[in-house]
Amino acid sequence: MNDANSTSTDSSRFVDNGDTIIDTRRKLIWSKEDSWQMSKTWMSWTQTRDYAVQLNKKLFGGFKNWRMPTSEEAKSLFQKTYSNKDHMGQNASIPPVFPPGFGFLCWTSDVRNKIQAIRFSYRKGSTMYDDIYRVSRGATRFVRDIENEV
Repeated sequence: MNDANSTSTDSSRFVDNGDTIIDTRRKLIWSKEDSWQMSKTWMSWTQTRDYAVQLNKKLFGGFKNWRMPTSEEAKSLFQKTYSNKDHMGQNASIPPVFPPGFGFLCWTSDVRNKIQAIRFSYRKGSTMYDDIYRVSRGATRFVRDIENEV
């Protein structure tokens, strides 16, 4: 792990593992880049869901169980003391172990009424429901559970 990329309080929480970041506290493995950084394309919720399927078919990172995060998992990366830069160069509060240039709005797996999903803002630390077909600056950071070594 590169200690220059982590805060002193989280130096043991987030471990850089190449294409992935291990969250030792929550026992999750995150994709180091989000869907915007991987594809250079903004995506709707449905497109990010389908992108996860493609990652799994390609055995990204050697695994086939990548998924969209829950809203709680997405929120777990946010902390006001973190300083990182999103795709527009604006401050976003996620651990600096993640490379800058990501989408600041993160689609989550949480859906209501089959047409709205929660997006989490890494700029504001807030959630909002949005249409699952809306593409506007849509991205997600994929995640998998450590225990589920499929």
